[in-house]
Amino acid sequence: MLYLAEVKKQTRGFIGGLKTELKLLACQHNDQSWSAVPENEVLVCDVPNTLGEGALVMITLGHNRQLQGSPEQASPELIRQLQKISRLMEKVKDEQEKIEQWKQSLTYQSQELTRREMEIEARLEQVEQMESEFEYLERQRKELDESWEHLRIEQQRLEEGREQLGPLNNLSSEQANSLQAFIQRLTEDPERIHHLSDSVHLAIDSVKLQQMTLDGYWQRLEHEKRTLLSLQQEVERLRETVDQRQQEFKSTESSLEQAKNQIQVQEAVLKSKQQLLSQLNLNLQRIQDIRESLLGLAKGVDDPEIEQKIDLNALEYMPLAELEENVNKLQNDLDKLVLFVNDQEEELALQCQTVEEVLAKLQNVSEYERLSIEAELSEEQERKRMLDETLVGQRRNLKERQGILLQYVRILQRRKGILDPEQESNTINLKPMIMQLIEQQQDTEEEKQHLAQEIEHLQNNLQQLKEMVAHQWAELEQKARGIEQHQHQFQQANFEFIQIKSQVQLAEETLQPIQDHLSEIRQHIETLSHWIR
Repeated sequence: MLYLAEVKKQTRGFIGGLKTELKLLACQHNDQSWSAVPENEVLVCDVPNTLGEGALVMITLGHNRQLQGSPEQASPELIRQLQKISRLMEKVKDEQEKIEQWKQSLTYQSQELTRREMEIEARLEQVEQMESEFEYLERQRKELDESWEHLRIEQQRLEEGREQLGPLNNLSSEQANSLQAFIQRLTEDPERIHHLSDSVHLAIDSVKLQQMTLDGYWQRLEHEKRTLLSLQQEVERLRETVDQRQQEFKSTESSLEQAKNQIQVQEAVLKSKQQLLSQLNLNLQRIQDIRESLLGLAKGVDDPEIEQKIDLNALEYMPLAELEENVNKLQNDLDKLVLFVNDQEEELALQCQTVEEVLAKLQNVSEYERLSIEAELSEEQERKRMLDETLVGQRRNLKERQGILLQYVRILQRRKGILDPEQESNTINLKPMIMQLIEQQQDTEEEKQHLAQEIEHLQNNLQQLKEMVAHQWAELEQKARGIEQHQHQFQQANFEFIQIKSQVQLAEETLQPIQDHLSEIRQHIETLSHWIR
């Protein structure tokens, strides 16, 4: 078992070796977890190496508590454990953030459920109130039905009496006398007619009271209808807004796809031109290599391009001391230039490595991050291209300085009487071929400059396109969030509209039969009242 121990004391034995006291601090279990040793257990063992007192070491003990192997420094293991704890803390922090987000989401859902419950309770209270009012109206309707039944019976009795009387013009004198006697009795005892008139008036008052109550419900129903109409207009407006936002989203999405396709086309063209530029650079390098090879074959033959930049006659008649001073100065300048070019070469190598790292990063990014990584890649490639172009000029300048220095050295040696045997023995005239290579090199340089300008223009356009795509992508995400918000508002308004509409329909279906029956009763009562007057 692996233990963490502290070196308490170390003494040298009589026959060699070091007697070491180790205090066991913690042990590692099979599940890779650690726990403190409960007691101050000290282990005495022989170790071959010298350990400082207070040093922390890792030791392995067998089942018989014997040391296995040599103690090792605990620093690497402690560092690994600290790194493990750090990663564990980061995971715990991420989990805490997720838990906090869940808490916020649950809090919002709980608030929303509470609000919905309050709304439902309010609606239930309204429904219960309407049910109680409907029960009251139903009782009033039954009372009116009873009054109406009583009035109908009285009316039927009166109709029977009128039928028995018949037309007054056809009455005989005996019947007329009987009718006159009946009227006289009614005149003498008008209590029955008075009682009937009172009942009719009470019924009319009761009907009016019921109509007033019913009118209150009708007014409330009209208010609900107006609210329903306003809510319907709001629902239609939200539906149109959602449709419009969705059309704008599709239009922006289509524009984004077109821009992406255009970026792909521009990147393909840029890649083709960059490959062509690389080929031109390769051609220039080959021309330069051939030119240097020809100059190497014809040792002693000066580069025609360099000869045009040197006044050979002036060097021939220049004082020897001054010429030698100029040679030393050119040598010092050349040494500085060599150091500078070497630094530039190292910077170019580092930039190439950076471009490769960005390319590797581009393989494992999301679609949204790809835009920023591609922009970074474009910047790094442009920096590499500029360094490469600068180095091409610096290399050419270095070759030119070397050629000029070589001319100065040759003239100086010749004027000092030191002959160059390779220059004397060389009889090959390669100047025409070298001049042709120089002309071809100049043409290729012009083509390269023109192509570099085109590449720069394409890169600028491509960068603008990528910025536009990034802006459109952000706009697309914002529109998506707006659509989601408007859809949520539309669903809430539509739900409320359906709820109020069902309440209005229920109220109409309940109130209209009551209103029809009450109107019929009122009509009959008014007819009876008019008849008894």
